[in-house]
Amino acid sequence: MSPRSLAARLGVLATVAALAALAGPGAAHAAPGRPVRDTVREAADGLPGHTVYRPADLRALPRGGVPVIAYGNGACAASNLPAVTFLTGLASQGYIVIAHGAPDSFPVPSSPETTTAHPEELLAAIDWATSSPAARRQLDGRVDPARIGVLGHSCGGIEALAAGTDPRIGAVAGFNTGYLPEPAFGGYGRDRLADLHSPVLLVHGGPDDVAYRNSIDNHRLLTVPAVLAGHESVGHSGLVSGEEATTGWQIAADWFDFALRGDRRAGATFLGDDCGLCAEPGWTVESKGLSL
Repeated sequence: MSPRSLAARLGVLATVAALAALAGPGAAHAAPGRPVRDTVREAADGLPGHTVYRPADLRALPRGGVPVIAYGNGACAASNLPAVTFLTGLASQGYIVIAHGAPDSFPVPSSPETTTAHPEELLAAIDWATSSPAARRQLDGRVDPARIGVLGHSCGGIEALAAGTDPRIGAVAGFNTGYLPEPAFGGYGRDRLADLHSPVLLVHGGPDDVAYRNSIDNHRLLTVPAVLAGHESVGHSGLVSGEEATTGWQIAADWFDFALRGDRRAGATFLGDDCGLCAEPGWTVESKGLSL
């Protein structure tokens, strides 16, 4: 390895260490009344190229009662390191999150021309979690196969939208994402929105978010129950890999608590004239087909 490559790798390691420290169980600030569980980040036994984020003490959770969320990374990358805080926070809420990318996979440069969505990676994670003997051992039989969600950021949100047509999916969430007017990232276009069957949350970061218009247009085209939430100034990555990642994971947790667990208090984050996000500075929220 060249000195320059070694220096770059050490720089990434330092960044990851800092993110891991931020993602520790004592660092996340949950919403009032929301417990934060200690978490574990580990390889998925028998599923190469994926990382499991989960509560550390699975025995404290109901057998067969823990929802699973499959996650697609920004740039459709095979590394989930930039989203460590976001994914750790979501797992701390009693979710098993399976992200594309091995635990030690580092981000590599990409471009729109070379970026391709792989929703099959999310579906492989769901297959593994719900039917693999290795997953049953690793996750102590805690998976609830009736509560499955998909989630993604940017190009990974395209993966989540595409995987969300699978009949097992009970809820979809995409941050800073949306199908482009013309098929992209491997031929994925807005016609696929018609095949979704479960509630969808889309979150954007304001006019400076490259996916701002896509989020709005995709929400308008959706025929399933849906929420569009946006902050005027967090940009394209702030809620997932930036300074607002704690806010981001709380929004994701509220969405899946509502859509998968039927938690009305969590639903009040998005619904009603006095919804929780509606009262937060800089946020706008609109919904259709949903009620408390």
